[in-house]
Amino acid sequence: MWRTFWFLCLLFCAGAARAAGEVIAVSDFVGKPAEIGQEIAETLGTDLAKSDRITLVERSQLGQALRELRLQHAGLTEPAQAKRVGKLIGADAIIVGSFYVRGNQIVVNARVVDVRTGRVMAGRAENVQGKLSDLYHLLGDLANRLHLRLTGAELATSEPTALKTAPLGKALVDVSDDPDVLYVVQQGWMQGTPDGYFHPDKPVTVGDFARVLSRFAASRRWEGRLELDASRPGDLMNTLRAVVALTRLTLPPERFTPSPALDDTLLQLPPWARPYVYQARQQGYIRSPQEASPQQVLKRRQLAIWLARLAPPPPTLQIASLQPAAAAKGASAHTGMVIDARGLGMRSCMSPVILDTSGRQIYPDPNHLPTVDYIQEYGIADFVKMEQQSQRAGDNPLYVRPLRVQGAAKDTVIISTSDAARVLEVERQSGFLKRWRVVFLVD
Repeated sequence: MWRTFWFLCLLFCAGAARAAGEVIAVSDFVGKPAEIGQEIAETLGTDLAKSDRITLVERSQLGQALRELRLQHAGLTEPAQAKRVGKLIGADAIIVGSFYVRGNQIVVNARVVDVRTGRVMAGRAENVQGKLSDLYHLLGDLANRLHLRLTGAELATSEPTALKTAPLGKALVDVSDDPDVLYVVQQGWMQGTPDGYFHPDKPVTVGDFARVLSRFAASRRWEGRLELDASRPGDLMNTLRAVVALTRLTLPPERFTPSPALDDTLLQLPPWARPYVYQARQQGYIRSPQEASPQQVLKRRQLAIWLARLAPPPPTLQIASLQPAAAAKGASAHTGMVIDARGLGMRSCMSPVILDTSGRQIYPDPNHLPTVDYIQEYGIADFVKMEQQSQRAGDNPLYVRPLRVQGAAKDTVIISTSDAARVLEVERQSGFLKRWRVVFLVD
């Protein structure tokens, strides 16, 4: 009875899918370890689902059909099996394939089976090969080739901009006040869900991390190497592996210190990781070695913070607001800060500091400093004689007049406690200090 029920359900779902156009299913690829075959199918399906020219059968439907035919353990290895499954789920074609891993090399073979004939469609077989660490680049290329074979059009041209992410001008409910998350989502390195959530506390798997790293690397011109063992994509990523992979990507090998000065925290890490964690701390990617713990699972918010540190936004970049429209008024509308220090003897410098009269440091935040490369390129702030000479503070800055400037280098600005409270309140609303959007007016 239950077999008949599931059979009718599958036929109903298949009929609905067929009405939407050519229907394609992607089977798990055969090989060892099996987790890679599942990840290949999942990634290809996700890429092909971006197309408006084909309809993808949900993997849950395919899995149910395999269970009905008792093929869930063996997988689809023969065209005749694909024909039986395809008819059950109402697909026009099924993408089947295999993979072979040897060391850090992988070969992926894909074939498109015509459900009507049970044969591989003429001219519709593709393969890619390369480093296992580049698996997601390879699968992107494979998805595009298969789409071209199936539809006659490249995958990228069928849907150039409609990524299934949260719209950039819409609130991400769970991180609407987080400028780092806001920035990396805007850059496309990480994605929110279509229903407006980022899920900052969700653990990151090795497969998730590899996809983010591939998108991140593709948008930058790094001198280092993209290296990651993705042979077990379902494993949870720990923060130590993530820091090592990100540091390898961003820095060339000659920048590493083979025998760094060791402190107690570095000595607690494996020897192979110490040079990378040391360099990551020196460059400002992490604040302390405790951030790179092999016992700590990487969460999505932490990954977003690191990406924002590795490639901070230019000080003039307008980061799209993800806050509700009602919150875009008043204090939260400020885009930066202008310190009018004219007539107080302040000089241009690399390390300006803003204190209030009680000695509290308002800027820069010692726990949120930019990387060395960022400071060299942009500095902590702009120094100009006329406000029009800099766009760093945006089009609606907060203006503050300091009480005095002190220090031998004339680089320390003192503001009143009331002004400091006002600055910090605006900062909580808009986060401009965390993006170093500060301009000093000097003589």
